[in-house]
Parts: sequence; structure tokens; C-alpha cells
Amino acid sequence: MMPLRSLGLSLVGALLLGFGQSAASHTVSVAGAVLKPGTFRWHADARLHDATVAGQVRADAWFLGAALLRKSELEPQQRLKAGVLFDIRVNRIHARATNNAPLLELIKRLDTQVAAMPVTGRVPAQLDPFQLLIKQNNALLEPGDRLIYPQRPSQVRVMGAVAADCTLAFDAALALKDYLAQCPAHPAADRNLVQVIQPDGRVEEVGIAHWNEQKVNVAVGAVIYRPLSPAQISPDAADLNRDMAALLATQYQLGGRFSE
Repeated sequence: MMPLRSLGLSLVGALLLGFGQSAASHTVSVAGAVLKPGTFRWHADARLHDATVAGQVRADAWFLGAALLRKSELEPQQRLKAGVLFDIRVNRIHARATNNAPLLELIKRLDTQVAAMPVTGRVPAQLDPFQLLIKQNNALLEPGDRLIYPQRPSQVRVMGAVAADCTLAFDAALALKDYLAQCPAHPAADRNLVQVIQPDGRVEEVGIAHWNEQKVNVAVGAVIYRPLSPAQISPDAADLNRDMAALLATQYQLGGRFSE
């Protein structure tokens, strides 16, 4: 028999969201590692926990990498992506003007990668169903919200100003410098800083040189972005690294791959 508490939560989720689709109402969807993926009717007082109850998030879901995708964030993130592509193309001109062939090769690779990145609408959110029992974590849903619960991956990715992107096996015993040592830097790389994009979308700028080295926990599923050196890039595109890290933070993983 279902415990009364669980039964009560299930009834709340069903009342606030409701199963099935309705052309006349706003909807919220839940997908990934859930027992009942689907689209549910949205109501003004529905919250994140109601969606997890309606979708019945599985025990093997990777809560840290779960993603809340929000329609209201699509337009700002479209502008962010356009800005990153603009800065990349400014640097393509800069690399040609300075006859910097290695930089041009890297810029072309970044251009291809960013052009292929979807605009997801991902926003930072606490999506662990147990943590959502705490009132301050249990934010209101917006119409059109999508919750994606992936399964835990087994890798860490290194990209940006590297000789080639690397997908490395996660090892809790490894430090940031150990992952970087496995993925050779590009000649245009910043030798002092990297950006660590944690699987929940947090971005941490971390010192890696002898004079500014910092400790950071690299979680499974994290992306380590190696920035381009400010001395290498065009002064007209000085925000490239910051905005690139922000764009990467909007991506999420499903089935071991970036969002598609």
C-alpha cells in the first residue's frame, strides 16, 4: 500500500498538472529518466515538485544534471548565441589579418561547434525531488516549462582552446590539473585560467597557473572550457570567453551527449 504522504503528494501533482494534453491550456512536460514521461496541463500554482510527482522521477535519475528548460529564456539565449558567433567571426577576421594560422584553425572549429548548439532555455534550478520538499527550493512552474532528467554519465569533457576536444573517463580521485594534462592545450590557450561548467549549469572560473592555482571539485558530467588567451584574440571581442562559458552552461546532457 502506498504511504499516506506519497499518496497525498501524488494527488496534489495530479490535481495541479493533470495527465494528457489540452489544446486550450498551457502545458509542462517531463522527460528522461522518469516512469511517466509526458505532457501535463499547467496551472498557475503548480510548482517544480508537482512536475516530479506527475512524471514520477526514477531513483536512477541524475539529479545534478537535470535541466529546467524555460520558454521565456529562449530569446535572451538566442541573443547570447548570436553574440558568441559574432565574436567568433570577428576573431576569424583578426586571425587572418595577423596571419595566425593556428588561431584561425581553432576559431573555425569553435564556429562549427557553436553554430550546432541548440538554444535550450535552460535556467539554474534545484531539481532533486527530495530537495524540492523544502519550500524555498520549490519554485513555481511557468507555462511551457520542460524538465529533463538524464541518467548519470561517466565522463568529463574538455573543450575550447585545446588541440582537440577530449572526452575523458571521470575519476573522483583526479584533480582539475589531471584532466587538463590529458588534453593538450592549443597554442592560443589562456595558461592562467579555465572555466568549469558544472553539470547543474554553474560556471566557476578557476586559476591553474602556479601563481593562482585554485582547488575545485570537477563533478562527473562537467565541461572544462579552456579559454583563449586575451593576448591572442581581437580586442573587439573581449567577451568571447565569458559568453562562451555562459552558452555552454545552457546545454545539458542526455544519454551521454549534449542537448540536441
